[in-house]
Amino acid sequence: MTRSVFETPAASSIYRSLRPELESQVTERSSVEMKVEDSCLLLTVSSDDLVAMRSTMNTWLRLIQVASETAECLA
Repeated sequence: MTRSVFETPAASSIYRSLRPELESQVTERSSVEMKVEDSCLLLTVSSDDLVAMRSTMNTWLRLIQVASETAECLA
């Protein structure tokens, strides 16, 4: 299991924009949980193997980056 914490004033906005992605996870080899605490976005990834972990982390880190950049443009 890997846990990443992202502190940003846009944590709630990022969470709301990515919540639909949580409902449509594409693999049985890994799972993702995401929640907001104060101004922190908490991402927890669990995986059966290292390849699935790396792939899932890359996907979610990129999604968070895009959502964060979009929130900055709109602010």
